[in-house]
Amino acid sequence: MLQIKNVNLNVGNTALLSNINLTLEQGKIYGVLGPNGAGKTTLFKSMLGLTAFSGEILSDGQPVSSRCFGSLIEYPAFYPRLTVEENLKLHAQYLGLKRPNIEVALKQVNLLDARKKLFSQLSLGMRQRLGIARAFLGDVQYLLLDEPTNGLDPMGIKEIRLLLKERLKSPQHCILVSSHNLTEIAAVTDVLIFIRDGKIIKIVENDYNEKELEALYEDIMTSGQREEA
Repeated sequence: MLQIKNVNLNVGNTALLSNINLTLEQGKIYGVLGPNGAGKTTLFKSMLGLTAFSGEILSDGQPVSSRCFGSLIEYPAFYPRLTVEENLKLHAQYLGLKRPNIEVALKQVNLLDARKKLFSQLSLGMRQRLGIARAFLGDVQYLLLDEPTNGLDPMGIKEIRLLLKERLKSPQHCILVSSHNLTEIAAVTDVLIFIRDGKIIKIVENDYNEKELEALYEDIMTSGQREEA
Protein backbone atom coordinates (compact mmCIF):
# COMPACT_ATOMS: atom_id res chain seq x y z
CA MET A 1 0.00 0.00 0.00
CA LEU A 2 1.26 3.45 -0.95
CA GLN A 3 0.22 6.39 1.20
CA ILE A 4 0.69 10.02 0.21
CA LYS A 5 0.19 12.27 3.22
CA ASN A 6 -0.14 16.04 3.18
CA VAL A 7 2.18 16.52 0.20
CA ASN A 8 2.69 20.14 -0.79
CA LEU A 9 5.02 21.72 -3.31
CA ASN A 10 5.51 25.45 -3.74
CA VAL A 11 7.74 27.29 -6.19
CA GLY A 12 7.96 30.91 -5.16
CA ASN A 13 4.40 32.04 -4.53
CA THR A 14 2.94 29.34 -6.76
CA ALA A 15 1.46 26.17 -5.26
CA LEU A 16 2.10 23.27 -7.65
CA LEU A 17 0.69 20.65 -5.26
CA SER A 18 -1.66 21.42 -2.37
CA ASN A 19 -2.41 19.03 0.49
CA ILE A 20 -2.31 15.83 -1.59
CA ASN A 21 -3.62 12.82 0.35
CA LEU A 22 -3.99 9.45 -1.38
CA THR A 23 -4.03 5.78 -0.40
CA LEU A 24 -3.20 3.47 -3.30
CA GLU A 25 -3.51 -0.31 -3.22
CA GLN A 26 -1.68 -3.04 -5.06
CA GLY A 27 -3.73 -4.89 -7.65
CA LYS A 28 -5.41 -1.74 -8.95
CA ILE A 29 -4.91 0.63 -11.87
CA TYR A 30 -5.55 4.28 -11.05
CA GLY A 31 -6.32 6.90 -13.67
CA VAL A 32 -5.10 10.43 -12.94
CA LEU A 33 -7.15 12.96 -14.89
CA GLY A 34 -6.73 16.69 -15.28
CA PRO A 35 -5.93 19.42 -17.82
CA ASN A 36 -2.45 20.54 -18.78
CA GLY A 37 -0.74 22.13 -15.80
CA ALA A 38 -3.06 20.46 -13.30
CA GLY A 39 -0.17 18.80 -11.45
CA LYS A 40 -0.23 15.23 -12.82
CA THR A 41 3.41 15.08 -13.88
CA THR A 42 4.52 17.08 -10.83
CA LEU A 43 2.77 14.56 -8.58
CA PHE A 44 4.52 11.66 -10.32
CA LYS A 45 7.91 13.38 -10.08
CA SER A 46 7.33 14.02 -6.36
CA MET A 47 6.55 10.34 -5.83
CA LEU A 48 9.88 9.56 -7.50
CA GLY A 49 11.71 11.94 -5.16
CA LEU A 50 12.54 14.41 -7.93
CA THR A 51 11.02 17.48 -6.24
CA ALA A 52 11.50 19.22 -2.91
CA PHE A 53 7.99 18.56 -1.59
CA SER A 54 6.86 18.64 2.02
CA GLY A 55 4.83 15.80 3.52
CA GLU A 56 5.25 12.03 3.50
CA ILE A 57 5.14 9.22 0.96
CA LEU A 58 5.04 5.79 2.61
CA SER A 59 5.07 2.22 1.36
CA ASP A 60 3.48 -0.20 3.84
CA GLY A 61 4.01 2.39 6.57
CA GLN A 62 7.70 3.04 5.85
CA PRO A 63 9.34 5.91 3.90
CA VAL A 64 9.22 4.82 0.29
CA SER A 65 12.39 4.14 -1.70
CA SER A 66 12.67 5.39 -5.27
CA ARG A 67 13.64 1.82 -6.19
CA CYS A 68 10.06 0.75 -5.46
CA PHE A 69 8.95 2.77 -8.49
CA GLY A 70 9.13 2.14 -12.19
CA SER A 71 8.18 5.07 -14.36
CA LEU A 72 7.60 6.24 -17.90
CA ILE A 73 7.45 10.01 -17.79
CA GLU A 74 7.61 11.93 -21.04
CA TYR A 75 9.14 10.28 -24.10
CA PRO A 76 11.45 7.33 -23.30
CA ALA A 77 15.10 7.96 -24.25
CA PHE A 78 17.22 5.05 -25.49
CA TYR A 79 20.40 4.57 -27.49
CA PRO A 80 19.27 4.25 -31.12
CA ARG A 81 22.24 2.13 -32.23
CA LEU A 82 21.84 -0.45 -29.47
CA THR A 83 19.40 -3.32 -29.59
CA VAL A 84 16.35 -3.65 -27.39
CA GLU A 85 18.20 -6.15 -25.19
CA GLU A 86 21.41 -4.08 -25.04
CA ASN A 87 19.48 -0.99 -23.94
CA LEU A 88 17.86 -2.89 -21.07
CA LYS A 89 21.16 -4.45 -20.01
CA LEU A 90 22.77 -1.01 -19.91
CA HIS A 91 19.95 0.36 -17.78
CA ALA A 92 20.19 -2.63 -15.43
CA GLN A 93 23.90 -1.88 -14.97
CA TYR A 94 23.03 1.73 -14.18
CA LEU A 95 20.59 0.53 -11.50
CA GLY A 96 23.20 -1.84 -10.10
CA LEU A 97 21.05 -4.91 -10.75
CA LYS A 98 23.17 -8.05 -10.64
CA ARG A 99 20.64 -10.45 -12.13
CA PRO A 100 18.09 -8.46 -14.11
CA ASN A 101 15.44 -10.69 -15.65
CA ILE A 102 15.37 -8.97 -19.01
CA GLU A 103 13.55 -11.84 -20.70
CA VAL A 104 10.64 -11.58 -18.25
CA ALA A 105 10.48 -7.80 -18.70
CA LEU A 106 10.32 -8.17 -22.49
CA LYS A 107 7.70 -10.91 -22.27
CA GLN A 108 5.53 -8.63 -20.14
CA VAL A 109 5.37 -6.07 -22.93
CA ASN A 110 5.31 -8.58 -25.80
CA LEU A 111 8.73 -7.56 -27.15
CA LEU A 112 10.74 -10.74 -26.67
CA ASP A 113 10.80 -11.43 -30.41
CA ALA A 114 12.23 -7.94 -30.98
CA ARG A 115 15.09 -8.29 -28.50
CA LYS A 116 17.76 -8.17 -31.25
CA LYS A 117 16.25 -5.23 -33.11
CA LEU A 118 17.94 -1.84 -32.95
CA PHE A 119 15.97 0.77 -31.05
CA SER A 120 15.97 2.92 -34.20
CA GLN A 121 14.03 0.16 -35.99
CA LEU A 122 11.13 0.15 -33.52
CA SER A 123 7.75 1.74 -34.09
CA LEU A 124 6.62 4.44 -31.68
CA GLY A 125 4.29 1.98 -29.95
CA MET A 126 7.11 -0.54 -29.54
CA ARG A 127 9.33 2.20 -28.10
CA GLN A 128 6.67 3.03 -25.53
CA ARG A 129 6.38 -0.64 -24.59
CA LEU A 130 10.16 -0.86 -24.26
CA GLY A 131 10.00 2.12 -21.91
CA ILE A 132 7.52 0.21 -19.78
CA ALA A 133 9.75 -2.90 -19.84
CA ARG A 134 12.65 -0.75 -18.60
CA ALA A 135 10.42 0.65 -15.84
CA PHE A 136 9.76 -2.90 -14.62
CA LEU A 137 13.41 -3.83 -14.17
CA GLY A 138 14.26 -4.36 -10.52
CA ASP A 139 12.02 -4.82 -7.49
CA VAL A 140 9.19 -2.56 -8.66
CA GLN A 141 5.92 -2.29 -6.73
CA TYR A 142 4.52 0.91 -8.18
CA LEU A 143 4.40 1.83 -11.87
CA LEU A 144 3.86 5.44 -12.97
CA LEU A 145 2.87 5.98 -16.60
CA ASP A 146 2.55 9.61 -17.67
CA GLU A 147 0.55 9.91 -20.91
CA PRO A 148 1.69 6.48 -22.22
CA THR A 149 -0.50 6.69 -25.35
CA ASN A 150 0.47 10.25 -26.27
CA GLY A 151 1.31 10.47 -29.99
CA LEU A 152 0.47 6.84 -30.75
CA ASP A 153 -1.66 5.72 -33.68
CA PRO A 154 -4.84 3.69 -32.99
CA MET A 155 -2.94 0.39 -33.14
CA GLY A 156 -0.30 1.63 -30.71
CA ILE A 157 -3.02 2.85 -28.33
CA LYS A 158 -4.72 -0.55 -28.51
CA GLU A 159 -1.40 -2.28 -27.71
CA ILE A 160 -0.92 -0.18 -24.57
CA ARG A 161 -4.52 -0.82 -23.50
CA LEU A 162 -4.15 -4.59 -23.85
CA LEU A 163 -0.79 -4.42 -22.12
CA LEU A 164 -2.27 -2.73 -19.07
CA LYS A 165 -5.34 -4.93 -18.83
CA GLU A 166 -3.88 -8.33 -19.68
CA ARG A 167 -0.17 -8.33 -18.85
CA LEU A 168 0.80 -5.65 -16.33
CA LYS A 169 -2.10 -5.66 -13.90
CA SER A 170 -1.32 -8.01 -11.02
CA PRO A 171 -1.89 -8.35 -7.26
CA GLN A 172 1.75 -7.34 -6.69
CA HIS A 173 1.65 -4.02 -8.55
CA CYS A 174 -0.07 -0.68 -8.21
CA ILE A 175 -0.25 1.24 -11.51
CA LEU A 176 -0.98 4.94 -11.98
CA VAL A 177 -1.78 6.21 -15.48
CA SER A 178 -2.23 9.85 -16.39
CA SER A 179 -3.89 10.67 -19.70
CA HIS A 180 -5.98 13.15 -21.63
CA ASN A 181 -7.56 10.24 -23.50
CA LEU A 182 -10.77 9.62 -21.59
CA THR A 183 -11.61 6.62 -23.77
CA GLU A 184 -8.46 4.83 -22.71
CA ILE A 185 -8.77 5.81 -19.06
CA ALA A 186 -12.34 4.50 -19.01
CA ALA A 187 -11.20 1.23 -20.59
CA VAL A 188 -8.28 0.29 -18.31
CA THR A 189 -8.60 1.83 -14.85
CA ASP A 190 -10.28 0.76 -11.61
CA VAL A 191 -10.23 4.11 -9.81
CA LEU A 192 -10.33 7.68 -11.14
CA ILE A 193 -8.41 10.53 -9.46
CA PHE A 194 -9.33 14.02 -10.67
CA ILE A 195 -6.71 16.73 -10.15
CA ARG A 196 -6.99 20.45 -10.85
CA ASP A 197 -4.72 23.34 -9.87
CA GLY A 198 -2.49 20.97 -7.89
CA LYS A 199 -5.38 19.68 -5.77
CA ILE A 200 -7.21 16.35 -5.66
CA ILE A 201 -10.80 17.28 -6.50
CA LYS A 202 -12.52 13.90 -6.55
CA ILE A 203 -11.76 10.16 -6.30
CA VAL A 204 -14.31 7.65 -7.59
CA GLU A 205 -14.52 4.00 -8.56
CA ASN A 206 -14.49 3.68 -12.35
CA ASP A 207 -17.84 2.30 -13.38
CA TYR A 208 -18.37 4.85 -16.15
CA ASN A 209 -18.66 4.43 -19.89
CA GLU A 210 -16.93 6.93 -22.17
CA LYS A 211 -19.84 9.38 -22.46
CA GLU A 212 -20.53 9.31 -18.72
CA LEU A 213 -16.86 9.93 -17.99
CA GLU A 214 -16.74 12.85 -20.41
CA ALA A 215 -19.72 14.44 -18.67
CA LEU A 216 -18.23 13.86 -15.22
CA TYR A 217 -14.84 15.26 -16.29
CA GLU A 218 -16.42 18.38 -17.78
CA ASP A 219 -18.53 18.95 -14.68
CA ILE A 220 -15.57 18.58 -12.31
CA MET A 221 -13.16 20.68 -14.34
CA THR A 222 -15.61 23.52 -14.99
CA SER A 223 -16.86 23.65 -11.39
CA GLY A 224 -13.73 25.56 -10.39
CA GLN A 225 -14.39 28.15 -13.08
CA ARG A 226 -17.98 28.55 -11.86
CA GLU A 227 -16.75 29.00 -8.28
CA GLU A 228 -14.25 31.68 -9.32
CA ALA A 229 -16.82 33.60 -11.39
